Amino acid sequence: MSPLSQEQTSRILSNPTFRELTAARARLRWGLSIVTLIMFFGFIGLISAASSTLGKNMAGGSIPLGMAVALGMIAAVVLLTGYYVRRSNKYFDGLAQLVRQECGQ
Repeated sequence: MSPLSQEQTSRILSNPTFRELTAARARLRWGLSIVTLIMFFGFIGLISAASSTLGKNMAGGSIPLGMAVALGMIAAVVLLTGYYVRRSNKYFDGLAQLVRQECGQ
Protein backbone atom coordinates (compact mmCIF):
# COMPACT_ATOMS: atom_id res chain seq x y z
CA MET A 1 0.00 0.00 0.00
CA SER A 2 1.50 3.32 -1.02
CA PRO A 3 1.59 6.31 1.32
CA LEU A 4 -1.22 8.83 1.03
CA SER A 5 -0.62 12.21 -0.53
CA GLN A 6 -1.23 15.40 1.42
CA GLU A 7 -4.43 15.98 -0.58
CA GLN A 8 -5.77 12.49 0.17
CA THR A 9 -4.94 12.88 3.85
CA SER A 10 -6.70 16.23 4.15
CA ARG A 11 -9.73 14.86 2.26
CA ILE A 12 -10.01 11.95 4.69
CA LEU A 13 -9.51 14.13 7.77
CA SER A 14 -12.22 16.55 6.64
CA ASN A 15 -14.69 13.79 5.78
CA PRO A 16 -17.75 13.93 8.11
CA THR A 17 -18.03 10.14 8.22
CA PHE A 18 -14.39 9.86 9.28
CA ARG A 19 -14.99 12.42 12.01
CA GLU A 20 -18.04 10.47 13.18
CA LEU A 21 -15.99 7.26 13.19
CA THR A 22 -13.14 8.72 15.22
CA ALA A 23 -15.49 10.44 17.69
CA ALA A 24 -17.58 7.28 18.23
CA ARG A 25 -14.48 5.14 18.72
CA ALA A 26 -13.02 7.63 21.20
CA ARG A 27 -16.28 7.79 23.20
CA LEU A 28 -16.48 4.01 23.42
CA ARG A 29 -12.79 3.61 24.30
CA TRP A 30 -12.94 6.25 27.01
CA GLY A 31 -16.21 4.92 28.39
CA LEU A 32 -14.97 1.35 28.65
CA SER A 33 -11.65 2.53 30.08
CA ILE A 34 -13.43 4.52 32.79
CA VAL A 35 -15.64 1.55 33.67
CA THR A 36 -12.58 -0.70 33.92
CA LEU A 37 -10.67 1.81 36.06
CA ILE A 38 -13.65 2.27 38.39
CA MET A 39 -13.88 -1.51 38.82
CA PHE A 40 -10.14 -1.83 39.45
CA PHE A 41 -9.83 1.03 41.92
CA GLY A 42 -13.13 0.05 43.54
CA PHE A 43 -11.73 -3.41 44.14
CA ILE A 44 -8.53 -1.95 45.59
CA GLY A 45 -10.65 0.27 47.86
CA LEU A 46 -12.76 -2.71 48.85
CA ILE A 47 -9.63 -4.66 49.76
CA SER A 48 -8.42 -1.86 52.00
CA ALA A 49 -11.82 -1.27 53.62
CA ALA A 50 -13.12 -4.81 54.04
CA SER A 51 -10.17 -7.19 53.81
CA SER A 52 -11.46 -9.38 56.63
CA THR A 53 -14.81 -9.84 54.88
CA LEU A 54 -13.15 -10.63 51.55
CA GLY A 55 -11.00 -13.27 53.26
CA LYS A 56 -13.99 -15.24 54.53
CA ASN A 57 -15.16 -18.27 52.63
CA MET A 58 -18.39 -18.02 50.70
CA ALA A 59 -21.38 -19.86 52.17
CA GLY A 60 -21.13 -23.57 51.48
CA GLY A 61 -17.79 -23.35 49.69
CA SER A 62 -14.08 -23.10 50.16
CA ILE A 63 -13.49 -20.11 47.86
CA PRO A 64 -12.91 -16.77 49.61
CA LEU A 65 -15.29 -13.97 48.72
CA GLY A 66 -12.39 -11.81 47.50
CA MET A 67 -11.41 -14.48 44.97
CA ALA A 68 -14.96 -14.63 43.65
CA VAL A 69 -15.06 -10.83 43.29
CA ALA A 70 -11.69 -10.85 41.48
CA LEU A 71 -12.86 -13.59 39.10
CA GLY A 72 -16.04 -11.60 38.51
CA MET A 73 -13.95 -8.57 37.58
CA ILE A 74 -11.91 -10.64 35.13
CA ALA A 75 -15.13 -11.93 33.57
CA ALA A 76 -16.46 -8.37 33.34
CA VAL A 77 -13.33 -7.18 31.55
CA VAL A 78 -13.62 -10.08 29.09
CA LEU A 79 -17.27 -9.15 28.47
CA LEU A 80 -16.37 -5.48 27.96
CA THR A 81 -13.69 -6.52 25.47
CA GLY A 82 -16.23 -8.69 23.66
CA TYR A 83 -18.63 -5.75 23.54
CA TYR A 84 -15.93 -3.54 22.03
CA VAL A 85 -15.11 -6.16 19.37
CA ARG A 86 -18.78 -6.67 18.53
CA ARG A 87 -19.41 -2.91 18.30
CA SER A 88 -16.31 -2.52 16.18
CA ASN A 89 -17.33 -5.27 13.78
CA LYS A 90 -20.93 -4.09 13.43
CA TYR A 91 -20.58 -0.31 13.43
CA PHE A 92 -17.01 0.92 13.11
CA ASP A 93 -16.04 -1.38 10.23
CA GLY A 94 -19.07 -0.17 8.27
CA LEU A 95 -18.10 3.45 8.83
CA ALA A 96 -14.51 2.74 7.85
CA GLN A 97 -15.71 1.11 4.61
CA LEU A 98 -17.94 4.11 3.93
CA VAL A 99 -14.97 6.47 4.43
CA ARG A 100 -12.95 4.40 1.97
CA GLN A 101 -15.75 4.61 -0.60
CA GLU A 102 -16.29 8.34 -0.09
CA CYS A 103 -12.59 9.12 -0.34
CA GLY A 104 -11.87 6.82 -3.27
CA GLN A 105 -9.68 4.28 -1.52
